[in-house]
Amino acid sequence: MKLSISNHVHLVEQGDFEATDHWYPRVLNSNIHPLVAYFLNLSHEQMAERYHRIHPQTDKEALLGLFRYQPTYFRWAGTDMMHVINHEGNRKLTLIETNSCPSGQKSMPLLDLNVEQGGYRRLIEKTFKPMIDAHPETGKLAVLYDKNPMENLGYAATIADVMGEDVLIAKFDKADQDPPAKFIDGKLHIRGEQERWEEVRAAFRYVTQEPWTRIPEQAKTLLLNPIEACLSGGRNKKVASEAYDAFNETFASKGLSIFTPQTVRDVPYEAIEEHFHALGGAMVIKVPDSNAGQGVYTVVSEEELARALKAINKEDRFLVQQLIQSNYVPGQDTSNAWYHVGTIPDSKGRSFAFDLRLMMHATEEGVRPLAVYSRRSRFPLNQALPEGMDSWEVYGTNLSVKGEDGWTYADERLMLFDIRNFGQLGLGVDELIKGFVQSVMAVYAIDQHAIRTFGEKNRNH
Repeated sequence: MKLSISNHVHLVEQGDFEATDHWYPRVLNSNIHPLVAYFLNLSHEQMAERYHRIHPQTDKEALLGLFRYQPTYFRWAGTDMMHVINHEGNRKLTLIETNSCPSGQKSMPLLDLNVEQGGYRRLIEKTFKPMIDAHPETGKLAVLYDKNPMENLGYAATIADVMGEDVLIAKFDKADQDPPAKFIDGKLHIRGEQERWEEVRAAFRYVTQEPWTRIPEQAKTLLLNPIEACLSGGRNKKVASEAYDAFNETFASKGLSIFTPQTVRDVPYEAIEEHFHALGGAMVIKVPDSNAGQGVYTVVSEEELARALKAINKEDRFLVQQLIQSNYVPGQDTSNAWYHVGTIPDSKGRSFAFDLRLMMHATEEGVRPLAVYSRRSRFPLNQALPEGMDSWEVYGTNLSVKGEDGWTYADERLMLFDIRNFGQLGLGVDELIKGFVQSVMAVYAIDQHAIRTFGEKNRNH
């Protein structure tokens, strides 16, 4: 931590950035895979042309319009996708969720070895700084966070360097009875030295746990991202699903659609078992506003169903989704039953489920990919599930682990997009482009939903 100036508040100064503090150790010693670097440097025109070539039914100009879109609320995003296949051999990247406070920098090898701050600097220089420069409020600069100090201190140090001024970083926990941050008439204040409350003109926000309980709509302080992005689907799976459906209806004539597992929204507690049987005895239950792998239950047996029903709140309503299976199940629709492609088998013949996290940001040229990595499951897809083992071990990929002392990360399952690891995923440039297309469509869908809900004008843009 940097200089502590009050409880849960630290001062970050120019020159404080230390690479060893903001990347996992093995990332520091890795080199980005050439195919990944090539993808990250592709122009919008190149990606649109390639996507149109392998999906000729798409409207290339409509796709370019999505790439060049300038989001009003949702200017920094991450998507989680999975590489799936059906029994007819069709491969796709299916969108699992979209995140308005995405992690990823600490897992991303440097794209340019001469830029020590890597993706931290690209996000701050190309997205946050132009927003700050255009924002009329006065006050200090800050970072608000409730987890992931490794990345958030990196962002704070980068902001200090890029903007040439000190940055306050405050831990803003949901359960804190005396939080170091508060909003007064929509403007953020952070407790500084001698218990003096400092006005903040702009803040980088990484507050993930029910942020709407302490961050207001239409804040006067510039926030990346504002709470509207969370409420419109960036932190609510139900609302995101509605936004995706609206997008698909609008863009059907353009040959563009967001591909997700079959989803049922607003499922009451008492109807969950019915959906379990309707989906063939396998499904995923999701608490709509959960994140970081919490509130998500894979169910493949009556025993797991009973455990899930015991764990969830009977008063809530849920999302129920088709489970992406470990293998094709005979008797299912060969075109609509999707299962994991999985990693390339290792020396022991094991293939694991994995996801693909793609972080994006809004720049003057439109939405650009910023960081990308994967996470694999603990137990292989192609081995029988041992008796008593939770199916989450086969299908769950999230690295976040919530314990009594806070959050930890199972980074041994992190799959870097470096020379050593990337080949194990069986992905190519075409899959990365497909993933970017799905991600850009999701950002557009959620941002448009925010505009419909909260209005076109926003002080944060």
